Amino acid sequence: MSAPLIIAVVIVLVASVGIVLVGSAYKWDLTAPGYTRWTRAIGVGAVLGLTAVTAWSRWGEPAVPFIIVGGVALAVGFVLLHRYLTARVRALLSEPPAE
Repeated sequence: MSAPLIIAVVIVLVASVGIVLVGSAYKWDLTAPGYTRWTRAIGVGAVLGLTAVTAWSRWGEPAVPFIIVGGVALAVGFVLLHRYLTARVRALLSEPPAE
């Protein structure tokens, strides 16, 4: 197994454990400000970490700048989507149940 693959697996494992720890700490309250802040931070860290590993494994190739720009765009997209979904969950949980 190559070093970049091992590092990528470690990043995904650490992010997964981080999500579980944050979820446990906030009792899986998806609308808690701390929960949303930490899950976004973990997600962005994982995306940027995987971007860095990918760019490092391709260092010297002409595609590296595109990999970096793409990774940053994915991180921004993740934050925007997470904000949207969090707002939707908050709205759905605050509505009275339909009868």
